[in-house]
Amino acid sequence: MKVSFHPDFPEDVRRFRTTYQEISGPLGTRFQSEIGAAIEAIKQSPTGAGHFLNFGTNIVHDIRRRNLRAFPFFVVYGLTEDMLIFGSVVPSRSDPLTWLIQF
Repeated sequence: MKVSFHPDFPEDVRRFRTTYQEISGPLGTRFQSEIGAAIEAIKQSPTGAGHFLNFGTNIVHDIRRRNLRAFPFFVVYGLTEDMLIFGSVVPSRSDPLTWLIQF
């Protein structure tokens, strides 16, 4: 399966990591590590790694989210027949309608 990242995905990670690094350098490192672990878990089992979100988009029919364990964020990703698409890193308290902007 081909893996793709939305162009803004790395910036999302950097922005939130920087926020945590301003609090504590190791905290920023832990955030980055947890994002990496979530990405790997999703790659290993795209249909089993996250919660299904039914928004009925025409482009990506299978949109899911993977919650981070120690941080109030999740990774939004989509599946097509042959592609895994990482869309965004989203704060858990954000408006659900903004999640689909990446797809």
